[in-house]
Amino acid sequence: MPLFMSEKDLVQGSAAVGLLSGDMKTLFVYGNEANMMVATRSPGYHSKPHKHIPEQLNYVIEGELWIFIVDKAYHLKKGDFLRIPGNLLHWAWNRGSVPCTMVQAHAPVLAPESRAGTFGLFDDDEKPQIRKSPPSETLDIDLSEIERRAMAAVGVAV
Repeated sequence: MPLFMSEKDLVQGSAAVGLLSGDMKTLFVYGNEANMMVATRSPGYHSKPHKHIPEQLNYVIEGELWIFIVDKAYHLKKGDFLRIPGNLLHWAWNRGSVPCTMVQAHAPVLAPESRAGTFGLFDDDEKPQIRKSPPSETLDIDLSEIERRAMAAVGVAV
């Protein structure tokens, strides 16, 4: 495995959490301590609430996305950053009419075996010692009232 990989040579993956609607395409690379994922969420994408051990850093490249953390709503647009602390319940909803593409980093590595197309960036003579977490835990709960209250708190009606 090389330390370098071109996007065109990666195998595209998909969401590793439950979805209420829409889809997500991913490119996922990892090292020993962290992973990076480019995730493109379709219009209408709505994930189920989930949590995972790694903290998650997000940066929006294109489009916009609502991310909910416990009972708060954040409306991310191109150029915005958001941190999701580890083990906090969160989910995302693309309420827009165009896809949203964002870069996400997780530390420690978020269960690379839980999705297709992951690629470890390791030198040929390097012995990987990956500090990885278990897969995300998805919860089946009704989000409608949580989303209504969270979005009302920032002046948006659902």
